[in-house]
Amino acid sequence: MNSNPAFVIEEYLSTKQASFTVDTFYHDVKKQGVKLSKGDAREVLFSSNLVFPLMGDEFITRSGVFTGRFFSFMPTKEEVQKGYVILGHRAMPFINPDLPPDKIFISNAKQIIPSKSCVFSMNLAMDVFSLYGEGYVLPYIFGDHSNEKLALSSIQYAMPTEITLTAWSLKDLCDGEDFKYGDRFIGRVLNWKEGIIQLAVQKADRSNAVSTEDMEREDWYSVFEKCLLESIEKNGPASSIEEQLAYLYLEHQKELCIYNCGSIEDFFKRTKAVTFSSYGVETRIWKQGEQIPFIGKWNPDMSANSIYLQLQMMFSVQILDCFLQDFNYQNKKSDKPVSYETLIDDMFPFPGSLSQPERKLLMMQMEKRSQRLIKDDFICTNKKMPVLRKRILTLFTNVSKLMAAISISGLKLTDLPSQELIILEQLFSHVHKIIEEMGDMMMINQLPVEDLMLSLDGMEETFADIQKTIQQSIDINTYKDIKIIE
Repeated sequence: MNSNPAFVIEEYLSTKQASFTVDTFYHDVKKQGVKLSKGDAREVLFSSNLVFPLMGDEFITRSGVFTGRFFSFMPTKEEVQKGYVILGHRAMPFINPDLPPDKIFISNAKQIIPSKSCVFSMNLAMDVFSLYGEGYVLPYIFGDHSNEKLALSSIQYAMPTEITLTAWSLKDLCDGEDFKYGDRFIGRVLNWKEGIIQLAVQKADRSNAVSTEDMEREDWYSVFEKCLLESIEKNGPASSIEEQLAYLYLEHQKELCIYNCGSIEDFFKRTKAVTFSSYGVETRIWKQGEQIPFIGKWNPDMSANSIYLQLQMMFSVQILDCFLQDFNYQNKKSDKPVSYETLIDDMFPFPGSLSQPERKLLMMQMEKRSQRLIKDDFICTNKKMPVLRKRILTLFTNVSKLMAAISISGLKLTDLPSQELIILEQLFSHVHKIIEEMGDMMMINQLPVEDLMLSLDGMEETFADIQKTIQQSIDINTYKDIKIIE
């Protein structure tokens, strides 16, 4: 048995099927040697992306919501002609969002089917990965482990017409029988943590008569649209399309997870009520003809102060290490090295974020960690890493400063430009994720530096565009009620 607290907690939240309370979670992990307070236990549950809060202080894991639930999809003509099917977004949101589709295991009723590399048109790939949202589609496609030749950075010159992706044999999935266009797969998750799904073939009725299955599926599309509109109104844009769909199925399992269900892909070919809408630099599902607001029914209490809290909560050991790595590198080649005091000001560019005792304690920790990181610096073999690290940390500091300016302005967020606020929050999240990965010595040599450089170019340009607009809005709204008395 692994007694590591992080492992025990992740194992619990990845496999627990029944709903549970904070007390249940607290006592269960305590029995396995995890030492934490009930307050910490509550914080773990509310901050975990593996868990949904329910009514009455109860929680349920994604594993508990999605294991065994039915979903369906119909392979395309191209897939049927090639004899292989790709997964893409088709099992979303039922599978673990941290597992890319090429790492999922697919079984028929008897066994797990081995995956193979197969060439498909880029148009098909773009369609079958579209629910990951604009900005994420290409990284998922090019990140498939079967794609060994094409790099994401290469598409700035020309988009390929074909790409190699992980696929599964239709004949093997049908246990040797022929799979014909119009047949569909009924899927369900067998093991959520390990990413194992089972696909069963549902043969199309090729007579002219309308079958019971067809009628049930038609009704499903109407119900899906009604439930989706309700969920959008209640839960808003969430953190991704995947999370929007997760909330939808969480709240409407009984209506949507029926055996003769339709597919999300086919739904979007039919509906005129909802569409894919721009949400800052990302994409969400939203009501047709409406712009997604920053503030809505899902977050009416969000204030400028909540942005300050977000800044504080996002700081981690990986962020600290990344700043220290850059600090050591820059000082090594500079005639005028900077101090730890200056470094702390760059890391925490918002007034009152640290007391003097906290600053002193942090400085002591930084000195100790800095010495260890100097020894580990040789681990990174990519010579472009210091340049990338410097640029990303500079952007992180500038984004943090603007968020801090909003936080201390005392203004209502509804006074500020909605789309620019959305983009700012997304930039902060994206940059934060990259820095955490750069500060992880286990991952440092696996980072796609060229792709990140390309992405950073766009993020820097985007920030320059929104910074001026937001700062002008802060200034205008701060001083609009001030009158000069002569």
